[in-house]
Amino acid sequence: MNNTQTTTAVPNQQGAQNTPSVIGSFAPILIMILAFYFLMIRPQQKREAKKKDMLSKLRKGDKVVTASGIIGTVHKMVSDDEVSFEISEGVRIRILRSSIVNLIDKSSSLGKDLVEGKSAAKESQKKSTKPKSKEKKSNK
Repeated sequence: MNNTQTTTAVPNQQGAQNTPSVIGSFAPILIMILAFYFLMIRPQQKREAKKKDMLSKLRKGDKVVTASGIIGTVHKMVSDDEVSFEISEGVRIRILRSSIVNLIDKSSSLGKDLVEGKSAAKESQKKSTKPKSKEKKSNK
């Protein structure tokens, strides 16, 4: 008696299930790259485009804020990169156009505060220049 076993070749179905597809293995990396682009890179590009547009429309008389927080008025354009900037009456400095970070319009809250602050400062100067004759008389 010949004891021979006959075996048939059966494909390994478990091996086919264990090998992940190429797309499935790169999917998390692609999702992370897309999320990084839409959450960080794209908003930064929009801010830069907005700033470039604002700086290109900058004109004499515009109230602006610099990167260091100085608020003033554009006096004149010295060159493509420089601006003469008036921070107080008769006090002018030259700054780089790229250091301007915000344009203040009168409708913004900061613009309203500046306009109201100037009128309040003028009123307080007028009041402080009046002589205090009543106080001197009461001391005698």
